[in-house]
Amino acid sequence: MMITQTPPAIAGLKESLTALLPDFQSLSTPSDVPSFPTTLDRAKYLDTFKIVPETNDIKSCLECASRELLYDIVTGFDVETSRQPFIQLYQFFDLILALSELELSDPQLPFALIEETLDTQPIDNCKRIFSYLEARIERLTVGVDGTKGKGIILLRLCNELLRRLSKSEDTVFCGRIFVFLTKSFPLSERSGVNLRGEFHVENKTAFDEQWSPQAGNKTPFPKLDHTSPNLRDNDSSEVAMAADACHRLYIVLWSTQHEFAEPTRLFQKQVLDNFKNSLDTVIKAFRSSIDEHGHNAPSVTPDARCSLKRKWDGESKHDELDSYNPKYLTSRELFDLEVRDLVFRRHILVQFLIVIEFLLSLSPKYKKYLEAEAKNRSVQFAYTLSEEDDKWAEAAKKDVVNALNYKSGMDGLLFSRTVDSVLTREKNWVKWKAENCVSFEMEPASSENVTVSKSAGHEATTLVNSLGKVMGAPALTRVWFDGSLDVTAIRSNTERIKLPAYRSYNKAIEGYHLDKDFAFTEQEKEEIDESISNVTWRSLRIASRDRFQLFKSLDDDLSVKSLMTIEDGVVAGGREAEKESKKDTQTSVDSDSVKPTQ
Repeated sequence: MMITQTPPAIAGLKESLTALLPDFQSLSTPSDVPSFPTTLDRAKYLDTFKIVPETNDIKSCLECASRELLYDIVTGFDVETSRQPFIQLYQFFDLILALSELELSDPQLPFALIEETLDTQPIDNCKRIFSYLEARIERLTVGVDGTKGKGIILLRLCNELLRRLSKSEDTVFCGRIFVFLTKSFPLSERSGVNLRGEFHVENKTAFDEQWSPQAGNKTPFPKLDHTSPNLRDNDSSEVAMAADACHRLYIVLWSTQHEFAEPTRLFQKQVLDNFKNSLDTVIKAFRSSIDEHGHNAPSVTPDARCSLKRKWDGESKHDELDSYNPKYLTSRELFDLEVRDLVFRRHILVQFLIVIEFLLSLSPKYKKYLEAEAKNRSVQFAYTLSEEDDKWAEAAKKDVVNALNYKSGMDGLLFSRTVDSVLTREKNWVKWKAENCVSFEMEPASSENVTVSKSAGHEATTLVNSLGKVMGAPALTRVWFDGSLDVTAIRSNTERIKLPAYRSYNKAIEGYHLDKDFAFTEQEKEEIDESISNVTWRSLRIASRDRFQLFKSLDDDLSVKSLMTIEDGVVAGGREAEKESKKDTQTSVDSDSVKPTQ
């Protein structure tokens, strides 16, 4: 094998890069990333790289030299206890980033070198290298576009790193990568959006689909419907029936994974009918796997009973809820334990809920709402849910939510509400995708608009000067001194300020009652009743000025006619009392005028 010699220009650039590394700070601790220099001397770097002949491309030579230097630094990573390779690596990345900012190298060169470094390192070292990306995110992501340049390299290196990670063991690191991508690209970035609405049909679940009651696995499954305290109380026929029911549930539950991976299969009537039956069967089976106290019912078989001797206290339940399984095993021997697992039941029910929400998005009402401003036709389906299936989907959604909350207390209620919030947000994202991912970022307001807004706000919030001791209003003052209006006539015209008698409204009310008797429609009657109420209110308000003492006798009948009757009765009673008083007075006078004889 022939080894080519490094060109002198590249070798000289490599030495220059090595000499510039000390210009950048070193690490204080193994996990820290040094701060970037505040100022960069462009003239210094230009003078350093003058050794490259003018006939050569300085950017290409600089890229080759930087790769040579990177390979030399990475070879020192074999020594795990040494911190020097990481110190030099961070300094090297900062140097390349500085060259790209000074336009001496390609803008995507820092990402290309970081990508190569991550491909050659184990996961532990990748975590430390990724810390550099998080610390330099503001500088690295300047002008990032997900469709070209360094944006494509950034997406590629993050996706490649995610493929190497375990979702169950490296969950925190996966979260760091997603957060970094969220900060690097705007929310309206479409590079990671499934614009064509494709389903992951390759995600197939393998399970034992071939089964018959006479053949196959002879090991009886534990009974899901616990109607007896122990197994020896059941005869052989009941055990066989229980095993048969468990095997059928196994086939029904795992066969629904086909519809979960490809929901468009439900557009076929036969497949949709089978899905309805499967959902009903699974919900009933999940309910039967919980005892009257809301705990997972223990298995009645001897082997399972020995494996479940641990007491179901609060701590064990907390450990169960904290467990995470990216994909469950489909072995028949594990099926009974999986059904009794709360996390597994929630996993299956949430999948059902997602598919039901997908069906509800195909209802005529929702499709009309979605197609109002839809431009991306690829995420819209020609299939429309029938009225009968729409009602079933609404009822099925309630059944699944009730199954999530079944005997689970506040924890189940909180979980179902969280799932509902997530699905609601997903509806909004689907609508945004149907609208062709229109950017919702607002441009900053111009300086002119800001100035106009400030002046308008200042005028609107300025207090009006007080009139002081001046009485009246400016318009009335002008009329007073103008002499065009006879103020004396205004004073003497008492008819304008005279209130009518409250009894004058009684005729109008009687006329409205007569009109109501000849009304044909309910709307006409309602309008007449409203007019009667308005006139009655005006009349009673006038009467309350000097007849308020009579209102206590009205009880619940607040009408003008009743008030008039009470007033007439009071007046008539007063007249009778006055007559009686006069009569008594006259009698006493007559008796006094008659003197007794002596």
